Amino acid sequence: MQTIAADLHIHSPHSIGVSKHMTIPNLSGGALKKGVSLIGTGDATQPDWLAHLEKTLSRADDMLSYNGVAFIPTVEVEDADSIHHVIILPHLDAVRQLRTLLSNNSPNLDHEWGGRPRVNLKAEPIAGMVRDVGGMIGPAHAFTPFRSIFREGKYDSLKACYGDESEHIHFLELGLSADTEIADYIPSLRRLTYITSSDAHSPSPDKLGREFIRLEIKAPTFEEVKKAFTRTGGRKVSLNVGLHPKLGKYYLSFCSKCRRTLVVMDGKGSVSFDDMNIYIECENETDRARLLSDIHKRAVRCPHDGKPLRLGVRDRAMMLGEVKSLSPSHRPQYMHIPPLLEMIQLALGTSSPKAKSVTKLYDRMIETLGTEVDIITSSGSDEVDAFNTKVGVIIGAYRSGKIKYIPGGGGRYGSIVAPWDV
Repeated sequence: MQTIAADLHIHSPHSIGVSKHMTIPNLSGGALKKGVSLIGTGDATQPDWLAHLEKTLSRADDMLSYNGVAFIPTVEVEDADSIHHVIILPHLDAVRQLRTLLSNNSPNLDHEWGGRPRVNLKAEPIAGMVRDVGGMIGPAHAFTPFRSIFREGKYDSLKACYGDESEHIHFLELGLSADTEIADYIPSLRRLTYITSSDAHSPSPDKLGREFIRLEIKAPTFEEVKKAFTRTGGRKVSLNVGLHPKLGKYYLSFCSKCRRTLVVMDGKGSVSFDDMNIYIECENETDRARLLSDIHKRAVRCPHDGKPLRLGVRDRAMMLGEVKSLSPSHRPQYMHIPPLLEMIQLALGTSSPKAKSVTKLYDRMIETLGTEVDIITSSGSDEVDAFNTKVGVIIGAYRSGKIKYIPGGGGRYGSIVAPWDV
């Protein structure tokens, strides 16, 4: 069995807002530096990108590869409900078969910018087509407030979205807005394998592989990944790595107008606010559940401007599920840790992760200590300290779960408190 880091959701230059440098050679080079051995191609049904894949990737047995990095055909589609789905396919022939099945219902399948095609069908028939060609499908960034299965006003369960195909859904992509704890508030999701992936629009090491999974499989092929997602034959996802949801823009519930975020406190019901937050007290878990339900019904008003509050990612998951998150025994660790470039930026106090001093230190560390995945997950503290003690302190604080966060919400990103400022 091999231990492989994989990033299964990226995009090509044929999706809007994606770098022109997202080519297979550049992705391969970035993946080798990052330590990611398996990448989803992204946008596989777009004809120009499909031609690039066919021309560039080498085929050997069941594996597609370039310069030592394996690739699996993937595409993200948007359905008639504006819900996004990640599709993983066994080979390029399956991509062509799926294109044929989707063609009569997709207005932009062949468009230059059709990397993430719109399909004017519900999720259930799309999932059936994917199964017909031997692929897998699951919700993309399942908890974001936009274009996701569990956003407010859409579905409350996997079954409601995928219908009879729901029993064939084996994975769910958490997205940058959620983690294992958030998803496991919902009992019906606990059977699924959760994946973390970058949704990268650039091959830069702070984008590609910024979230990834660690797989225990025999080879980087579709069939082995499917076994890992269904947890058969000893294959499995053994680690999720990603950003803490508190750093996202929609973690906390918020006012739809002034964007103040909701902080729920223990108490008997008083309401107050300041320039950043709204404070509401709940006496017990029943009161809290009632509050979330009332926010969902737009029945809770901002004390500042009278506009209705909206649910953030965490509170939406709690409303759909239970008041306590319970993970099943098959669920692996979720490591909350950002890209190495961002940690070096914090240590050096620069304004950008692309500053020359940051990239210079990054390259030195990679040359000596190995890939970024190795550095952030397993390098010894003494090894990192030899380059920069503050970087060592930050990595250690993340690994031990001792980082302090200022949660985001209402469109405002969260932030961390530097360990030396705590």
